[in-house]
Amino acid sequence: MKCQNCGAEISTDQAMEARGQTVCEDCYIDMAAKPKTCDPWAVYSAKNLEKTGTGPDLTQNQSAIVDYLKKNGPTPPEKLARDMGLTMDEFEREMAPLRHMEKVRAQLQQGAKVICLW
Repeated sequence: MKCQNCGAEISTDQAMEARGQTVCEDCYIDMAAKPKTCDPWAVYSAKNLEKTGTGPDLTQNQSAIVDYLKKNGPTPPEKLARDMGLTMDEFEREMAPLRHMEKVRAQLQQGAKVICLW
């Protein structure tokens, strides 16, 4: 059987139902608990953890995104995701914690959305 969202092969015992579709576990998690970049409680928590010195470490992808922006400056999200070798879903999962830690943000430049350093 195939995941109706991503097309991956899944066995019957691995299949899950979400939004009327039979999906794999990864797609189910994306549909059920997609991280949001605008989450005041997450920002508050990340800032307080950073103050105590127990803040979260960046993942390899998150570090690569920050380094890319330091080198290349503000970049459209689609180009940044493509250059990082990430799907847009993967990119959004990496961006949410970076936004919560106030490392990166989105802004409009000449009417186009770009990702830039905080």
